[in-house]
Amino acid sequence: MADTLQRLRAAAPRALRRSFLLTPLLGLGAFTRSAHAAPEAAAAPPPAPGAAAPLAGTGPAEAAGQGGLVQQSAAWRVTTQGDLAAAYVNVIPTFRQAGGEAARTVADELRERVSVTQFMTGGRTAGAAIAAAIDHVWRNNGDRGGEVLLPAGPPLVVGAPIAARPGVTVRGTGARIEVPANTPGRSFGLFDVDGTDRFTLLDLTLSLSRRAGPAVIRGDASDFSARGLRVEGGRSIWFARGRRARIADMICWGGTNAVGGGGGPDDRSEDVVVTNLQAYDMQDEAIDINFNMAGFYLSGFTFRRCSLARRGEVIDIGGGECRDITIANGLVDCSGSPHRVGGIGVKRNTRNVSITGVDIINGQAEGSVAIRLHNSMRVNIAAVNVGPGFTYGFYSNSGTNEVEWRGGRCDSPLRINGGADVDLDVMHDGGNTESTLPAFTVAAGARRATIRGLVRNRPRAPAVLLGFGRGSTEGCRVLDLQAQGVERAIAGLARTEGLRVSGLRAAAIGKEAIHLADGARDATLRDITVADYSRDAAARHAAIRLGAGCDGAILRDIRTRDSGEEGARTAGPAVAIDGASRGVILDGIVAAQAPAAVAGAERLSGSMVGATVTL
Repeated sequence: MADTLQRLRAAAPRALRRSFLLTPLLGLGAFTRSAHAAPEAAAAPPPAPGAAAPLAGTGPAEAAGQGGLVQQSAAWRVTTQGDLAAAYVNVIPTFRQAGGEAARTVADELRERVSVTQFMTGGRTAGAAIAAAIDHVWRNNGDRGGEVLLPAGPPLVVGAPIAARPGVTVRGTGARIEVPANTPGRSFGLFDVDGTDRFTLLDLTLSLSRRAGPAVIRGDASDFSARGLRVEGGRSIWFARGRRARIADMICWGGTNAVGGGGGPDDRSEDVVVTNLQAYDMQDEAIDINFNMAGFYLSGFTFRRCSLARRGEVIDIGGGECRDITIANGLVDCSGSPHRVGGIGVKRNTRNVSITGVDIINGQAEGSVAIRLHNSMRVNIAAVNVGPGFTYGFYSNSGTNEVEWRGGRCDSPLRINGGADVDLDVMHDGGNTESTLPAFTVAAGARRATIRGLVRNRPRAPAVLLGFGRGSTEGCRVLDLQAQGVERAIAGLARTEGLRVSGLRAAAIGKEAIHLADGARDATLRDITVADYSRDAAARHAAIRLGAGCDGAILRDIRTRDSGEEGARTAGPAVAIDGASRGVILDGIVAAQAPAAVAGAERLSGSMVGATVTL
């Protein structure tokens, strides 16, 4: 062994001799080539530096002067600006990955991972150097891809798009890329992902002008990935045409949007997943998805101080046909803008939407809406909390159908303004507001709407108002509602038809628990308990009041009670008939500490009054 080491030490270049001191630790095999290359290396003397075959895209002089990886016979050698620039390495160390994977050479590693500093030669700009490094990795590795490293140092100033290449990862290791504010031309993506699959951005810090975004994905590019980006200013990561994209752990501040897509009807993207996103001080929406997005998943986000430049939503979905949208587990803070800012907007033929585990806070009373649905279909909302201060915590228009909200709370008013099959089951606390807006409004010809949940502390307004605005409100239901500290539990106006109320529990009601105005027809009221109604001592209100023309009403299993001390009770009768009606059925009416179970029954015709009890 000693003789072997002496011969190797004498034959090796001086710059490599220190490496042989490690031989006892690494083993002699670490300094030998693979068996198939040994005969050729032994037979052929090393060529001169100028004759070395360079890697694609790197000239011989550039490789010798700037450092690089060049081929020598069947082996590889490393050149740098130091002593090794003139040395020839006929023997490249090999190593074996854990788990018995195939042996790899240092050459393999150097070919698959390069630093952009190796390409900043010959007067190249930073952008040109990054582009050259990306092209180099792609040409030498093909589908296997590789990494371009951006090390710490002065900012890399870029003024034009950089073309992406398949399978390439651009990784920041302390570098900062800047696009100057005076960069001319139209808006662009710093990285142009045009039909390029499996392009990845990792751990980059970007300072962008208002014309530039981190990337534009187009040309049906697939499997784009971005993780760990820190983006100051600029525009969003924008999807024109792309598939299977993944964005994670990104922080944006001071720009236009964070993520957007679909600028026109020809754009089409699908399966875009965004997780752990933070956006602050954005001039426009944090999320702006427009035309033809199928499969957009947003989870784990915090958005504060957005739409600073104009009125809008923080999350804006729709504009063309979008579907299969998920918004989950995040915070939307609508404060900080001089304009009226909404929370989440879903519009224009968007369908199959899930909004889950989101808190929307700090609304403005003059026109802001926490969740706005416009011409949308099949929207599921669950465990969402909306704070007070919004004009409406929820608003759906006449083109919106099949909506369900289960769980959570909404302390701003909710309004179903038309449409069909909207089912809301949430808690609402009015905070003893003096507002006269109802907690729930069912208006503008809404059909088959359902209201459930709990409403309290809204003393100047009804918990539920139906039949407001143009068109008849038909086939609506109020099920298992609890109402406390409100003016009325349910108010049905003249255009309310076919109302079904079941399981109502009302207490501390200012006026009637249920008031059906003249012309509210075909109502069914069952299993209703009212305690301490008519708290407004100016008049003795009934627990339930039917106006004239409430034809076809059915009232069964009604229980009312005034728990006040004798002499201080304010309750009127359990049921009061104010005008002529036909086909009315009253049965199982029990009034405790009230003057009568039913008053005005003589105004009914073609009707039946069954069991009524006054206690």
